[in-house]
Amino acid sequence: MAEEFPEISFPPVDPKARDAWRKDLLTWRVNTRRSMGYVGHAYDNEALHWVSSCYACNKAMVWDETFIDHRTGAYKVEDYVAEGQRVFGGYDAVVLWQAYPRIGFDDRNQFDYYSQLPGGLNGLRDAVRRFHAHGVRIFIDYNPWDTGTRRDRDADPEALAKVVHAIDADGIFLDTLNRGSSELRQAVDRSKSGVTFESELSLPIESLELNNASWAQWFDKGASAPNNAPGILRNRWFEQRHMMHMIRRWDLDHTDEIHTAWMNGAGMLVWENIFGSWNGWPAANQLLLRKILPIQRHFTRHFSHGIWTPLIDTAHASLFASEWKFAGQRLWTVVNRGNEKIQDVWFDLHRQPDERLFDLMTGRELSRAGGELGPFEMAAILAVPAGTLGEDLRTFLAGQTHRLEPVGVNRAKSPLALPLAEHRKPHQGQPPRPETTAVAAGTYSVTTHYRVRECGERGYAHLADTVYPELHQGTQETRSVTTLGYSLANSEVTNEEFGRFLTATHYRPRLEENFLTHWQSGHPPRGRENEPVVYVDIEDARAYATWVGGRLPTDEEWQIAQEKSGGKRLKPEVWNLTENEYSDGRTRYGLLKGGTAYQSKGSEWYADSGLRDPSFAAKFIRIWPGLDRSPTIGFRIAFDEV
Repeated sequence: MAEEFPEISFPPVDPKARDAWRKDLLTWRVNTRRSMGYVGHAYDNEALHWVSSCYACNKAMVWDETFIDHRTGAYKVEDYVAEGQRVFGGYDAVVLWQAYPRIGFDDRNQFDYYSQLPGGLNGLRDAVRRFHAHGVRIFIDYNPWDTGTRRDRDADPEALAKVVHAIDADGIFLDTLNRGSSELRQAVDRSKSGVTFESELSLPIESLELNNASWAQWFDKGASAPNNAPGILRNRWFEQRHMMHMIRRWDLDHTDEIHTAWMNGAGMLVWENIFGSWNGWPAANQLLLRKILPIQRHFTRHFSHGIWTPLIDTAHASLFASEWKFAGQRLWTVVNRGNEKIQDVWFDLHRQPDERLFDLMTGRELSRAGGELGPFEMAAILAVPAGTLGEDLRTFLAGQTHRLEPVGVNRAKSPLALPLAEHRKPHQGQPPRPETTAVAAGTYSVTTHYRVRECGERGYAHLADTVYPELHQGTQETRSVTTLGYSLANSEVTNEEFGRFLTATHYRPRLEENFLTHWQSGHPPRGRENEPVVYVDIEDARAYATWVGGRLPTDEEWQIAQEKSGGKRLKPEVWNLTENEYSDGRTRYGLLKGGTAYQSKGSEWYADSGLRDPSFAAKFIRIWPGLDRSPTIGFRIAFDEV
């Protein structure tokens, strides 16, 4: 019976039929609660009350250059919070997304991607403390499909609970799941109280007691009712204290999501860096969110505890409003869903003789239920009994005189190739060149193969306005590449060769985390001297290349030479770094070539692994050296022929 109500319910076209529709909604809620024996104890827990007012949740990639300084390993928490405040009106919570789409290049698991961030879990705890100082709650991510990487001694519930405790997190985002389990709830509750679970997929009503929040992902996409009416979210209607976040991550316009959230007293997920593909919010959408957030936060008790009458009658076919009664006040959330400006009376507010009306967007008192509302604009009207205008409300109204102009900054950037590293003169003691394959100067047609992923390939994923996009199939691009004459080493740099470089130059990286972590007492493991050197990042490789008078190859140069030479490799085979480095100011990434003997198994969400044809390239998102240094990534050297 609980699931007879769809995820989102749309009202009938005929306004005269809406009274019966609202009665059906109420009857369904009463009967379903009775049949389930629903009490809602989870929402009575004072430690979880924050969830009901978590209206703006941001999903942050930990590698985002506005969050982490890869040069120093510093977290730029204050800058990140300030940008969220300036652009969107501030975040109530941030999901620190750590692993996908990087996880799978080696056997590090999802928990390693937290523990190996700058400063380890202690460093992350300090970052969380700084978020908390600004009133921002922190979610960690759980990937249940991560079963093929290194296994922890603890089962996932205990491992998650340990991370929550270690960094003082406030919530767990349940990637690809529609609910959390009682086992996970018990494990987390032992580590910290007040930790919420938020599901990605549609949360069943039976699980509302274990999960205080959920996504409303694409619920209203392609399902709009006639007359363009916004729908009513089932779980919000059933339990108003349950927070839902509207999200259509690949949409270019988020107006419909914001309207639906506004009509339901629900929240929004702000997500622009989509696993390394940038999909920035338009300035108009930013402005809409900045308008409604102060109202939602101040009047949160109306939305979570008030008497909600959804989509009351209005005087215009394209005008929709929900009514919220609480503590003697009536609040109307209003939206114009039409293309025409609505003048004069918006709708019959049934104003009582002793009530005063206020426009909550501007803080102005209204002499009558009038004004104008532009196409797709929103409004909030508050009716207050005369003589009850308290100091708290006076202060709020005075503050609504506002700074609601569009930000006016184009924050969506295009991926740009950074210049090659500057090459210094070779050091003394430069070793002889390795055996190479020469490539003559000329123009070459290079066809590169990729696997379609949400991070994109050489640039962004091309998934605009798609719902649950088709992923993981193969794709290719053909480029015309003009190159000067060069040669490419026939094999990767070995542990022994890299050791000679260290002895000759006394090289030490700026950040040493995981640098040659597999070596022992400054030497490669016995018997592995002639294996490819790994646990080096691109700066380490560039330093070696400079010492030998070479450079790293571009991915096209690597491919052309390898196809000519027959693809010579050392064992065990490892991915090869290439010089191509891209950044859009948010995500740094490069392209790996060759594949690896290691193979991640068990989920298509893992990054590319296994041995690969020379034409294949994998997008490798760079986070910071401690995580970029991998046991499955090495490099080889290219030399310019002059």
